[in-house]
Amino acid sequence: MTFRYGIIEGLYDKENQWSWASRNAYARFCAGKGFDFYIYAPKKDPYLREQWDQPWPENQLNQLKKLGSELQQQGVRFGIGLTPFHVRELGQKNREALKKKITSINQLNPEILCILFDDFSNDIDDLAKKQAEIAEFIAGESTATQFIVVGTYYSKDPLLQRIYGAMPERYWSDLGQYLDPQFEIFWTGDHVISLGYDQSGLQEITDHFQRKPFLWDNYPVNDPDWLKHRLRLYTFSGRPWQISEWCSGHAANPMIQPWLSMIPLATLSDLYQQKDRFDGHASFKKAVNDLCGIALASAIEDNLIYLTEEGTHNFSGFTRQRLENVFAQFQSDQEQPFTGEILNWLQSGE
Repeated sequence: MTFRYGIIEGLYDKENQWSWASRNAYARFCAGKGFDFYIYAPKKDPYLREQWDQPWPENQLNQLKKLGSELQQQGVRFGIGLTPFHVRELGQKNREALKKKITSINQLNPEILCILFDDFSNDIDDLAKKQAEIAEFIAGESTATQFIVVGTYYSKDPLLQRIYGAMPERYWSDLGQYLDPQFEIFWTGDHVISLGYDQSGLQEITDHFQRKPFLWDNYPVNDPDWLKHRLRLYTFSGRPWQISEWCSGHAANPMIQPWLSMIPLATLSDLYQQKDRFDGHASFKKAVNDLCGIALASAIEDNLIYLTEEGTHNFSGFTRQRLENVFAQFQSDQEQPFTGEILNWLQSGE
């Protein structure tokens, strides 16, 4: 199976929603950087989660159709992430509701369908087996050609067991056993937001899943409250290019800020294309220059420690005002999407 890398829009944040214009801009960005796919799976879309059994409003459905068309015209595969909330078993009522929803999703013509069991209660007997049965039914109704599952326990992070309760014994192995080989399985690593990945950790979960994991990488994501005050702009690190040998795919989850996310995401493309020649800092410098232009790139680099490490929670009034004055001057058509996000971020931290 060919290793593929791309973008998964999987943010939880409900206050900061990506615009449809910024999503559509990702079609050209992904194509230009060699990303294979873009998966639409924001946690704030209720029609993919809490209200999955309700139809999308017509305007949103039309926007999704346009997004899928834009991506496919650029040669980027389009994906959808569905969380079938409250489906504990495949009774007749659930089958009919799921079939109706998948028929609606089929109208969007996604090539990838993700079936997401994160945020599920674990108080279900034979949890892994039930989830595999639900996934099999959904796949049987779908016209997609690739299926990726997220289990309830998608990381070793103890946070998940604090939230959902103790993981059933052998859950990962059972999920691998019961899921047909056609399904790939997402994995975020040792933590929900992992600092990096190595061969031994990925081989361990490969043995459980009986297939290579599909990496769901929560970098540069910054939607948790403890990260919103930082812009995670810098290059990908802790991710060797050999992940392309250890995993079946790599999906990167962006920040609240779609345009600024392009800077670190561009370095992921360089990582896989350049392999042993990859220079993370040089890749960052090239990405920020190409995307933002030389003048704005210089301002970002000069203030990088404030944006990525210190963050708005620690700014003095003087520092905040200085940064606003610095970035407000960059208003060309190329610069404005990036400076607009920086200025909004500065103001939201007041």
